[in-house]
Amino acid sequence: MTRKLVLYCTLILVLWEAGCNTVIIRPWTPPYKSRSVHEIRVLIGKAEGDLQIRGEGLLSVYDANELLIKKGIDIISLNVSKLKAPIRFASETQGLEFKSLKVRGSILLVPQNSGPALVVNVLPLEEYLYAVVPSEVPYSWPQEALKAQAICARTYAVREILNKKNAFYDVEANTNSQVYGGLEKEHPSTTKAVQDTTGVLAVYEETPIQAFFHSNSGGKTEVPENVWGGKRIPYLSTVASEFDRAGDNFYWKDVIPQETLDSKFSHLKLGEIRSVQVLSRTASGRVDLMELSGSEGSSRIRGKEFRQTLGNSVRSLRFGIQKEGNGYLVKGMGSGHGVGLSQWGSFGMAKENYNYVEILRHYYPGTDLARITR
Repeated sequence: MTRKLVLYCTLILVLWEAGCNTVIIRPWTPPYKSRSVHEIRVLIGKAEGDLQIRGEGLLSVYDANELLIKKGIDIISLNVSKLKAPIRFASETQGLEFKSLKVRGSILLVPQNSGPALVVNVLPLEEYLYAVVPSEVPYSWPQEALKAQAICARTYAVREILNKKNAFYDVEANTNSQVYGGLEKEHPSTTKAVQDTTGVLAVYEETPIQAFFHSNSGGKTEVPENVWGGKRIPYLSTVASEFDRAGDNFYWKDVIPQETLDSKFSHLKLGEIRSVQVLSRTASGRVDLMELSGSEGSSRIRGKEFRQTLGNSVRSLRFGIQKEGNGYLVKGMGSGHGVGLSQWGSFGMAKENYNYVEILRHYYPGTDLARITR
């Protein structure tokens, strides 16, 4: 056997053994040159009247033309109502503080024609992720699960940056976007996961995916059209998620008192509610259509409306309900909307030695990984 043939056979063997774990992370170039995706604008609050920005050491304030207009040591105060144009706060040391939230980067104050001014934290994308990942999942989780979360968070953020290029901010600091806890939330373990995946996105046909994630799917994920409507998204299909059992929210139950149910659905004018029935479910087993019957009539509503109205009592739409005493017993599985990556499923997979590539390919089938170019 010639040397070339030996090398060829060895290469084939290596690729065969690697199988689906083999991944090529190709470069990805943002479509807009006018807006860098390496920097993100996070809405961290609103302000009116007197405002204080804190830091350590010398703080500086710049106008819209980057001209220095004010300096202070450790704290700068001003009256927001007198502001006519955006200003930027910066610190010579790491960290600024607004209402107890300490952040990296700078803080932009943007006055509005009416209402309070916007307080926007502007910082590098990767540094933003240092605070997002541990705000979304525990830093003690396995590294492969943390890496998967970092890529989801980065992909979500980049997609928002591209969609919000003409807005004053890209994301919010709460669950309206993804949770951002600032400097004090950072941890070396999650920072390492971000750094080990620097710039890596999940893409589908060269576009950053809609990287939805949730706490626990209860064993099977949901398709987005059943949650928010719209068209089918190929990489957000229903997939089995057996490793969700690792989460303490895989099974749950709660009791909804009769008076709570009557009060919450009083707008339906049903009187005292006497029965709640599930009429249909989606393919993933989640409640689709329900019927509430009361002393003065009955009404059919969607499961998502039922859950939204009752809040934390119904953690997911994978539930059953029955009359019990002076109330209704609700038993369910999972937590959250169920679309995309299950965080507890990711945890369980990582515990069983799946890597972040396998985790992402499981929850977003048909997607690829790409790294943002400079």
